Amino acid sequence: MATKTNLPRFYVASSEPPGAAHACACGNFLRENERNLALARKDQLDIMGFTSDGLKVLATTRLAHAVHSLNPFRPAWSKTDLIFVLLHNLDMLILEFSVDSVTGQAYISTRANGSAVSKVGKLSDGGILVTVDPENRCIALHLYESLVLIILLGKENMRESREIETLNLRVDENFIRSITFLHNSELPTFALLYSDNSGVHVTSYEFCIRERDFKSPSGRQVAFQNLEADVQALVAVPGTNQGVLACGLTVLAYLDADGETKTAEVRKESRGLGIVFTMISDSNNTTKILVCDMDGNVHVIRLKKSQGKNGLNKVVELASICLGQLVIASCAAYLDNRVVFIGSRLAESSVIRFREEPHPETGNLFDVLETVTNIGCVTDFILVKPEAQGTQPQMIACSGYGPGTSARIIRSGIGVQETTSLDAPTGRQVFGLNSQSAAEGPHDLLVVSFLNETKVLKMEDEVGEFEDLEAVGAFVLDDATHLVAKVGGLIVQVTRKSVRAIRPGTLELVGEWFPSDRSYQIGTAAYYKNQVVVGAFDRLIIVSFLPGAPPSVQELKLDDQISAVDISSLSRGDLAEVIVAATWKMDLTLLSAPNWERAAVVDLNSDVFARSVMFYHLDNVDFVIAGLGDGTLQYFPVDKSKVKLGPSKRVTIATQPTYLKPFIARGVSSVFVCNDRPSVIHSSGGKLMFSSVNMKHIYAVCQLDTPTYPNSLAIITETGLVVGKIDEIQKLHIRAISLPGTGRRVVFQPETATYGFIVMEKPTATQYDVGGAGDGHGIDEEGSFAKPDADAPMEEEAPDADLSAHYAMPAHKLLITDQTNYQIMAQFKFNKNEMSQAMVSGSLGSDPRVFYIVGTGVQKAEEKEMTSGRVIVFQYADKNLSIVSEKQMKSFTTCMKIFKDKLLMATGSSIKLMRWSEDGELVQDQVVNR
Repeated sequence: MATKTNLPRFYVASSEPPGAAHACACGNFLRENERNLALARKDQLDIMGFTSDGLKVLATTRLAHAVHSLNPFRPAWSKTDLIFVLLHNLDMLILEFSVDSVTGQAYISTRANGSAVSKVGKLSDGGILVTVDPENRCIALHLYESLVLIILLGKENMRESREIETLNLRVDENFIRSITFLHNSELPTFALLYSDNSGVHVTSYEFCIRERDFKSPSGRQVAFQNLEADVQALVAVPGTNQGVLACGLTVLAYLDADGETKTAEVRKESRGLGIVFTMISDSNNTTKILVCDMDGNVHVIRLKKSQGKNGLNKVVELASICLGQLVIASCAAYLDNRVVFIGSRLAESSVIRFREEPHPETGNLFDVLETVTNIGCVTDFILVKPEAQGTQPQMIACSGYGPGTSARIIRSGIGVQETTSLDAPTGRQVFGLNSQSAAEGPHDLLVVSFLNETKVLKMEDEVGEFEDLEAVGAFVLDDATHLVAKVGGLIVQVTRKSVRAIRPGTLELVGEWFPSDRSYQIGTAAYYKNQVVVGAFDRLIIVSFLPGAPPSVQELKLDDQISAVDISSLSRGDLAEVIVAATWKMDLTLLSAPNWERAAVVDLNSDVFARSVMFYHLDNVDFVIAGLGDGTLQYFPVDKSKVKLGPSKRVTIATQPTYLKPFIARGVSSVFVCNDRPSVIHSSGGKLMFSSVNMKHIYAVCQLDTPTYPNSLAIITETGLVVGKIDEIQKLHIRAISLPGTGRRVVFQPETATYGFIVMEKPTATQYDVGGAGDGHGIDEEGSFAKPDADAPMEEEAPDADLSAHYAMPAHKLLITDQTNYQIMAQFKFNKNEMSQAMVSGSLGSDPRVFYIVGTGVQKAEEKEMTSGRVIVFQYADKNLSIVSEKQMKSFTTCMKIFKDKLLMATGSSIKLMRWSEDGELVQDQVVNR
């Protein structure tokens, strides 16, 4: 009997959607007069619109496989553009888009699909090539050697939900580098750029739709023999007689069916191996083509045109200019109004706008308007739990390749960006207040309550500091404060003894109310618009400040001592309709207006009582949330019609008593959960979500809005008072720190609070000159140290235009950066042709010192494999980086770890265990050869 094998199963969850831009296209996909951007990031396809705030996703879908290319086209029978999508597994889709006339919701649907996989034939060495006829008659694909696949786009071939019909036609050429359909041809005609033993050539084919086969050219054929060997792409030129531009590293060549040829040498500063080409403008006089090269440079090729034969234009002048450096692009699309989207797999994608004058800082002839986050490609990462960031670790990653490289700080949850802090005793409550007017406005006072006193801090806008006031009008400062708020146009202060109403501006006392039994201390308070409710032992006191009427007081007696209370209106009216009170009986009591009769009592089913309770409104649903003394949260939906509480849900947040504080960030109401593991309650998809905050114990939070600190929060922590801004509420937060080169390895050294980065940078012509370095620091053949200004930011160095170093091995460096602001504290340059990809931090043997240990290898031109290298032991102390020990190796060290106070490393085909001698040298202890 056959047995069933239990195969392993994997569950993969992603906190961040794909960021690498595989393909993009611009067109009128949703409406006839509205341009959109289609962006494919791996298997995710987004249709984006252009708004004043930047790109906005209008529709999105996930495909079955990663996208290779997007090609928009508009058949004669369609008013909007469709997209031909080719996936990496050679599946094909034709997608169309629609907009709901009522809701405005955009939809993506599949009009046709199919597969381009062939059971015979060899995949082309030149890669996958796709081109669309300018007249939208057909699409051509080159996937297999000597074969071109044709897809007809007639309406009879494009009926909904049918398979894409394809024609496989043979061509004589094998190694095809580029393919493009030509303009102004009677029949669909495409040009091929191919190479053979005799050189690089251009030829063209005409396709007869009726006969469904190639036919002999009806006129002069677009062809050219023996182009420059570095020509890598063809770009069709609109407005010409089947004109095509051949683009190379050093030369540009124009060809057309009239026999016109025009060549131009590319200036040295504009040279780059182009990998992405897109049309950005076309007129009767000029055509401009955007080119992105392998070095991350952005170029524009300008074709000047004049009147030619048959009323068509011909190109009379070719020129190119380098606009500056951005990222190594994978795709590009011209949007509108001098704005271009440049997508990248190796760095962040960008939206740029051309400018007439060089940028004063970067020198680029464009401005970056917006970036699209892309974490990849990640070459190395570590998890760090720095003390200053609380209990949640964060990920430090070497992200990207080439220009735009950065170190990424990636963390989940919510962070608070600290603006300022005050060293003060830890308070228990904090309130922001505008003391000068009856209406809400910019805060000028910050009220902090302690165990037996209250302090009032005045904001000094000119210097951005707080002044401790000894006396503030009718405010009581010799008692703890439970609440300070604007209620009915008055300032209300609730202390342990009374409720006090203070007039804004003059800060004189208007009235004061006490519990009927003055021996009862007030323990909790809350407010809603014109009403205040307080709990004093088992008494509930409601003070109303209604317009046009004197203040009124109502007092109720509950069954047990009140621990927390809140008041609200379920209909969002001016008068409160419901009160919830938590008692020491571990229950919640719900009271309804106007007589505050008991509507419901709910047992918390807990051994601890609630320390805080509040109403929270979410998407037309009201909740009652209770924070218990053991760090647990319970929340109940509220039945508005019956004023009842529904079934509860319980969430364990922390281990200490929990207090709930509402706040508004970016126009969204949320709840700050204050305890030893602070969190934020927010809404997502109609559900309550809990996101941790990257801070330690938080006791209280309040909204703070001043000219110096707008839209901020005042937070009481274990160390004092912190003023800061909360991050956008989302699952993942990504921060980029620029590196002077491509990051390869990163390690963290907690003992010195520094990071070590191995980076590689493109060599310049003078970088390896003995006795001098391109950045002005001395260097010798054995490597050198360079100690920059500690305040110098980690910026990208200017690219070098000398092609003598274009394909040379990148130079490798060790950078030591500060943990807090990531400024470069020290660096070390390795020798010429010496590279590193192994680094570790730690102690060796009984030596108390902490080291950075780096393994390298030297690549020699005459050797296929590295036969030499070094293991270098560095020490960083007192802002200086020094070599403690160095050991020569006979191969490249690719990996190393600290193992029982020894160094375990992989070098060549061996695994070696090195011990640290008393003389401070690495000595081989054991070796295992493969």
